[in-house]
Amino acid sequence: MPELTSAWSEGWLWLGGSLLLAVLWTNLAWLFRRPRSGPVGEFVTRLVAWRFSPSLLQSFRLLYYLGLPFAALTWGRDAVVSRLLGLQVIRLPVSAAKASGAYVAANWLDWATDGGWAAAVGIGTWGLLVLGWWFYRRAVVATDDRDATSGAGTGWVFLRESAYHEIHWAFYRNAPILTVGAYWGIWIGLGLVAVEAALNPAWRRDLAHPQRTPGLLVRAALAVVSGVLFWLTQNLWLALALHWGVLWGLVVLARTLPLVPDRTPDQASV
Repeated sequence: MPELTSAWSEGWLWLGGSLLLAVLWTNLAWLFRRPRSGPVGEFVTRLVAWRFSPSLLQSFRLLYYLGLPFAALTWGRDAVVSRLLGLQVIRLPVSAAKASGAYVAANWLDWATDGGWAAAVGIGTWGLLVLGWWFYRRAVVATDDRDATSGAGTGWVFLRESAYHEIHWAFYRNAPILTVGAYWGIWIGLGLVAVEAALNPAWRRDLAHPQRTPGLLVRAALAVVSGVLFWLTQNLWLALALHWGVLWGLVVLARTLPLVPDRTPDQASV
């Protein structure tokens, strides 16, 4: 077990702050989502109706998912280790003045091996999720509710969400890995992600919604796959590519085979 150091303790402080911030934000958002009278209710109504409200929300999400891990990596005094986040580098011959040609070749060989693992895990994951979607589609009773896995969306949106979640999960793995090592640290980090989700009332509501459950289960499956791929490669970039590819492939499939085949395109939504 790694020694207890100031970096170890500070890593847990950053992680605990992230978890606390997520729990406070999601529960306050849930509280203010309910209609209420008075000045507070009027302010919330105006804020939601404000035309810049979606952009403001995305700015907050950017600061939380990317800004917080970056701050911990930059200002955390080794509280976050870039290697444990999976920030692998590519050694190019032109930038390898201090490295031998053999070292550069070994780096590229590592990337090729890790890329093979990512492709194998990604294809297997996509195949299993497609099989699950097929059986779910046959078993579910078609209603007029929204289908959470199909509808509008672009490659950029999928890439953004993949980056947010993969970096978030990698951040939650860092402190546990520093504490108990790679294997158990990966699963402790995954458990903390599950705790964060369970304490989100909106997540619990969607989990009970038959049309929104598939999207949540896909995200949970990708979180597990991300941990497995980190154990095999310790490469965040490949995990992001896998996440993006699987998610985009599933959404394309869900658009092709929606739960409610007779919907018009303008009725579908993410």
